[in-house]
Amino acid sequence: MNNDMRSICFVIPHFVTFTTGGAEIQVHYLSQAFLKRGWKVEVVCAGLGYEKQISNSPFLNDNIQYHYYRKRSIRILEFWDVLKVLKNTSAHYYYQRTDFALTASTYWYTQKQGKHMVFALALDSDAHKNKYSTYFKAYSYSNIIKKWIRKTDFFLLDKLIEWVKKRVGKVVCQNQYQLQSYKTNFNTLGIVVPNSFSLLEEVDEDKENLILWVGNDSLVKQAHLFIELAKEFGLNRDWHFVMLGSACNSILSEDIPQNLSVVGSVGYQEANQWFARAKVYVNTSLSEGMPNTFIQSWYFKTLILSLNVDPDQVFSRQNVGFSCQGDFDFLRATLQEFIDGHDVSRQLSNGKDYFNKQFNAERNVDKLIEYMES
Repeated sequence: MNNDMRSICFVIPHFVTFTTGGAEIQVHYLSQAFLKRGWKVEVVCAGLGYEKQISNSPFLNDNIQYHYYRKRSIRILEFWDVLKVLKNTSAHYYYQRTDFALTASTYWYTQKQGKHMVFALALDSDAHKNKYSTYFKAYSYSNIIKKWIRKTDFFLLDKLIEWVKKRVGKVVCQNQYQLQSYKTNFNTLGIVVPNSFSLLEEVDEDKENLILWVGNDSLVKQAHLFIELAKEFGLNRDWHFVMLGSACNSILSEDIPQNLSVVGSVGYQEANQWFARAKVYVNTSLSEGMPNTFIQSWYFKTLILSLNVDPDQVFSRQNVGFSCQGDFDFLRATLQEFIDGHDVSRQLSNGKDYFNKQFNAERNVDKLIEYMES
């Protein structure tokens, strides 16, 4: 491959701060891996208005050229913003992760310029039809005008994004469910490239009686269920519940029981330290792809209790934690059994083995490059 072809632009919603979502974290790992291989790397993200925070971030890399657009409350309008920014880039490959209007912008630009686009899924719902119209049903509005603006915005997003998903040639999935669902709904068969995990600094592992939850402020995370779980164990003074992530910003102080600490958004190393300390990680999301939090849990031998998410039936097939199939009572009972001394050494050992097998960053980047070049 000549040097002009050894260039890639990552198009994502946010700059990586490690208080954003898992998609941005994964793009950070990828960008560093491509740099180490001698590639030219660019990043397009919604950075306008956040230049000072980004310039002070320890994850800003002087070897990467950054291009910023402005995040809008009406997301369909970002199509034109991103398209204008893309005209300032000069990569051969464009890796776009998560589906907003920027998905269509990237496809439009690469088609017009003879470039190559890879669409990478972040959630299982990225493989579904009518994704945003489905999300809309979970929102509540007191203002009828705002309600219809959002409904129209999400309807147009669905139509625009699905138009691209039926046409883009290279698709990267996180698990087999995404792979098959995308093939069924959009008639394109991609490949599975698992998420990766890279420890930037050593972390001291010293397990405590902590039960951890991590998530952003998306409704799909269902943060309120973790609060309800903590209240169920309010009489147990030997265990403590901890919440991390931007979801904490919307939790009312009067709803927080004494056995729950609402920490909020934390940096990457601090998040890893919490996983190293916690004995249990609880996931209450309605849907995910392959969450970074699962990968961190397996690495740090933290038991996973997942209310709904079970990517590729990994819990039943690999025995690396517990999936509760949407049953909150079963989640509560499983946690109680663990607190009472139920042996989970097999799940923890299997999880570490599964991590070593699936989430090797170097191997996964090699697979991605081979796919891009094919």
